[in-house]
Amino acid sequence: MKLNSLAIFRGQWLTFPHSEPNHSEILTWMGKHADRMAKLSEKFLEIYQNHRQKVAAIENETLASIVALLDEIQGASEAATSQTPETQASAPTRGVTVTPRTDRKIEVIRADITTLELDAIVNPASRSLQGGGGIEGAIFAAGGPALVAECRALGGLERGEAKITHGHDLPAKYVIHTVGPVWKGGDQGEPELLAECYRNCLDLAIANQVRTIAFPAISTGNFGYPLPDAAKVAAGETLKFAQKHARIDKIYLVCWDDAAFEAFSAALNATG
Repeated sequence: MKLNSLAIFRGQWLTFPHSEPNHSEILTWMGKHADRMAKLSEKFLEIYQNHRQKVAAIENETLASIVALLDEIQGASEAATSQTPETQASAPTRGVTVTPRTDRKIEVIRADITTLELDAIVNPASRSLQGGGGIEGAIFAAGGPALVAECRALGGLERGEAKITHGHDLPAKYVIHTVGPVWKGGDQGEPELLAECYRNCLDLAIANQVRTIAFPAISTGNFGYPLPDAAKVAAGETLKFAQKHARIDKIYLVCWDDAAFEAFSAALNATG
């Protein structure tokens, strides 16, 4: 359509009696074709604006992906320079049977957190909230594009903070996102930041009428938090919260392997 419109204008221009029309002839010609020129100008403007919007959308998506990758790399780098992690987390395997550890209000289980049909599961997120590897990547993949889109609107997270979204394609109704601390030896405020993750997630759960919730082992993957220390914080904070709030029916501490299962079970038994 653009080429045809240009051809029409070029054809009209060539109908002048001589090759260089004077000022009067140009004004007369423009008057006859004012409507057509206005419509063509609007069309060109629409094409230009659509092009700018598409370019902007591509740039935003690319930038978000880069930010998410850099955030994940930074976390892994900070953990590696402070110590060698005792255990590296991997994405949970789908289909693992949920096996309760105790009959108490808090249970340690080994399961794929993305398959749990609960009111809420917790995502150990990157600060950009744009997805990454490990458990966060598995949650975003299972939640689908709608979860990714809702997270983009949240504007990221600070360490210790928590925000909530719908579960979308996940069996869980909600996903509560939180960013744990990077382990730097334990004397840089890591325990308090990790405790804030659990407290803020549970506060959001109560505010949204969540009665069943599952936590992964926050910060024990690329962020390098040692399993025994992380388990102690998780068990202590969830137990204190459960004792104060009757509206929470069940809190699951979800583990991906035997080492995590044993560490969190031992911490819960020692605390409770």
